[in-house]
Amino acid sequence: MRRSAWRWIWLAAAAAIVLTAAPAASAAEHRIGGGIHYWRTLDDLEDEGFDELEEDGTAYVLSYQFLPAGIFRFELGVEYFPKEFGGANEEVFSPQAFVLIGHGLYAGVGVGVLTSGGFEGDEFSDPFYALRGGFELTLIPRVHLDLNANYRADAWNELENVEIETVTLGAQLRIGFGKK
Repeated sequence: MRRSAWRWIWLAAAAAIVLTAAPAASAAEHRIGGGIHYWRTLDDLEDEGFDELEEDGTAYVLSYQFLPAGIFRFELGVEYFPKEFGGANEEVFSPQAFVLIGHGLYAGVGVGVLTSGGFEGDEFSDPFYALRGGFELTLIPRVHLDLNANYRADAWNELENVEIETVTLGAQLRIGFGKK
């Protein structure tokens, strides 16, 4: 089976899990949204010998949040990078999961992978781990603006034995539904 087909199967399975879990947790609030991240590597890639790789850029994000009663929230997301991120010669997708704590001002941890048909060899990177801090503001009832910063230690597939530290600044607009 082609690599791109597996990517779409994985994304469809994740969406099915989210959609089937939503009715079972009807006492909680659910939020769906999208936004943009500006990313920048902390490492100088030219000093590492990777002159051809970009050190900054933008990525687009789609996410789902589950907010049960209490201070925890759980997030599943997919980040989309145009081609040439992390050494890929095609676009890159990054499925991610976060556990967040707090209302308004929040922090949390996450894990994800990078996947692209443009990576030579294995289409999936090793997992990366992320720290996130942010502030969420309710614009109008059920419409929320999330401003956040993330720190990640990415394992870019094309760079043998090199881990790249990346920071992102992001903004997402989310719409809530379900009980509050």
